Amino acid sequence: MLTGALAAALPATLRGAPDVKLERLARLEDAGPGELALALTARYRDALTATRAGAVVVCESLLADAPPVAVLLVALEPETALGRALRLFAPPAALPEAGVHASAIVAPSARVHNTARLEAFVVVEAEAVVEAHVTVGVGGYIGARARIGEGTTLAPRVVVHAGVQLGARCCVGAHAVLGGVGFGFDAEGRLPHLGGLVVGDDVHVGAGTCIDRGTLGPTRIADRARLDNLVQVGHNAQVGVGAVLCGQVGLAGGAVVEAGAMVGGQVGIGGSGVVGAGARVAAQSGVTRPLAPGGVYSGHPAEPNRARLVRLARLKRLADAPP
Repeated sequence: MLTGALAAALPATLRGAPDVKLERLARLEDAGPGELALALTARYRDALTATRAGAVVVCESLLADAPPVAVLLVALEPETALGRALRLFAPPAALPEAGVHASAIVAPSARVHNTARLEAFVVVEAEAVVEAHVTVGVGGYIGARARIGEGTTLAPRVVVHAGVQLGARCCVGAHAVLGGVGFGFDAEGRLPHLGGLVVGDDVHVGAGTCIDRGTLGPTRIADRARLDNLVQVGHNAQVGVGAVLCGQVGLAGGAVVEAGAMVGGQVGIGGSGVVGAGARVAAQSGVTRPLAPGGVYSGHPAEPNRARLVRLARLKRLADAPP
């Protein structure tokens, strides 16, 4: 790709020749002529000064540190520029070849679209539906009456339990378990969980993530939600449209994360916890009560981040004061 075309696509302001050809994307430390590198935050200042890249996408605050020999593309929106650059230089994805592997086991009453791909040792149980352009990776399991929406991809060894409804264009990482029995017990043993799991369209579920089915009504994951690796979603939890749950987040049964909220890694959300729409919760916080929409929270129990930092500063001054 030529630097002029790249500047238009990112978008970025071009400083240098518009006809320099770039073959690939590389780290600042490794890049050479014909390669594009990115320096979008201050952490890359030292590497930027010494890079040999043919062109560099930079944020405006780092212009003074850029080497004079490189073509510079000054990103107008650094986060957008990063995503677009990665996509532009990514190798084209190969379309999976449709078909059912000879070792796959498909129940006679199951419906598998003729454009779907079932890889080796996949099992599809009775009355399950696998829609068009679905890929089920090696060793995948689709339970009875489950439905996998059009264009969804299941990585190897994903388990989709009975009755789960999984939307279109979802991406589910290896070893994820969708619709398992919830963690509910009484004096007589484990409680049956009769509710299901409903996952919307364009949802990302990371590797090793487990989402339990509801006790009565379903657990719900709304459209465009993003669940990182090793996330636990308990029975009857609700995750709103476009919400983000980072690695090792745990939602107890009945917890709610509303639309657009962002929950940092290793946050625990209790059964009465609600993360309001658009709120942000810092990593390793504990949510034990409803948090208002749009706020920034941290700590255990989670509270408004600014109030917590002020209190911690006062405590530090008190502790450091001479006796």
